[in-house]
Amino acid sequence: MEIKLWHQITLSSLMTLSCAIGAWAHADVFSDYTLEQAKQESQKDHKFLLIDFTASWCPPCKGMESYTWTDDAVQAWIKENAIAIQIDVGKDEKTSESLNVKEIPTLVLFTPQSGSSEFARQVGFMNSSQLLRWLEGAKSGKSAAALETVQPASEGNHISIRISKAREMQSVGQNAEALEEYIRLWNISGKGDPSLPDLRVSLIPYDIKKLTLVYSPAKSKFTEIRDAAEKADNLHDWLILNTILNDNARTLAWFDKAKTDPKQRENITKNTSLIESVLFATKRWADAANFFYPEPLTAINDMYKRAQDMKKPRPDTEVAKDFDPFPSMVLMVYGVYVGAGREAEAQKIADECLRLDDTPSMRDGLNNMAKGMHQARAAHSQAKPPSK
Repeated sequence: MEIKLWHQITLSSLMTLSCAIGAWAHADVFSDYTLEQAKQESQKDHKFLLIDFTASWCPPCKGMESYTWTDDAVQAWIKENAIAIQIDVGKDEKTSESLNVKEIPTLVLFTPQSGSSEFARQVGFMNSSQLLRWLEGAKSGKSAAALETVQPASEGNHISIRISKAREMQSVGQNAEALEEYIRLWNISGKGDPSLPDLRVSLIPYDIKKLTLVYSPAKSKFTEIRDAAEKADNLHDWLILNTILNDNARTLAWFDKAKTDPKQRENITKNTSLIESVLFATKRWADAANFFYPEPLTAINDMYKRAQDMKKPRPDTEVAKDFDPFPSMVLMVYGVYVGAGREAEAQKIADECLRLDDTPSMRDGLNNMAKGMHQARAAHSQAKPPSK
């Protein structure tokens, strides 16, 4: 699965909706400024800028609206110390995406010292006491890292804060410091919370790769980490690190040997998404179809079941009412069959996708994938050296 697809599943698909539960009326504590106006006001008055990402259909958000934002102490603190605004994720997808908001409620805090750079964030419901402890911690001069201990957070939230901090370091040229933080992130995401592996194969590698492209010590360090993973027979990490280091030739060489060895079949299956993306990028669509989706209709139905589970909210966060990850999940299956020239089977896959989920998103996805794969196949055919 391409790294960009992770963003598509976790954000872009979530945020395309309109408010469905009446008119949204924010608490008195929030100003009616636009984001740019709020930034200007906070800088002019030397105050904090607090952004609440929310939506009318989000139960935890409504809980904060009823119990947290109406608290007298919270309102007094914000009136004295901050400019606060709310952003409806359904109405302002651009801002939500620019600040990497994937779940709501999410609170993003900017300090007078941090300026336009995010200082800290919290994901999930916070009662008034928790919120005030967090805000007072920032006011007292605690660092973003120290604030992580103010409000008990999930490991996923802990990772999100660290990612923001590493990005901030890199954005201001503190590449050595960013490298240290990315090494910590890599180590943290390799254990603990079972939800973290998704970050380990998507967002974290994406950011690390950007650093390795501009800072040679980062490439050297993660090459060492990759080689250590190989010595430890840690295939999963080794494959991820090959992608980070633009060294997919190693992955292909391993796969070409492994695919003929029945003992390696389990390893191939366990690492489907990592190997598949490399095969897709190198136009080895037939291999992807044969090894990962020999029974594509069964695979499509399994993905549909997983998509239904993904739509279920957690207790402290919510996803968009019309969030539908299924189209994004199945396009790779369809694409490799089109790319491999197995058109009859590709049509059966498309028909099954539409039987399960006949939506504009699915139809557009299938049409765009077919068009793109036909173009890629034609270009690949033209690029091949003439046979002797």
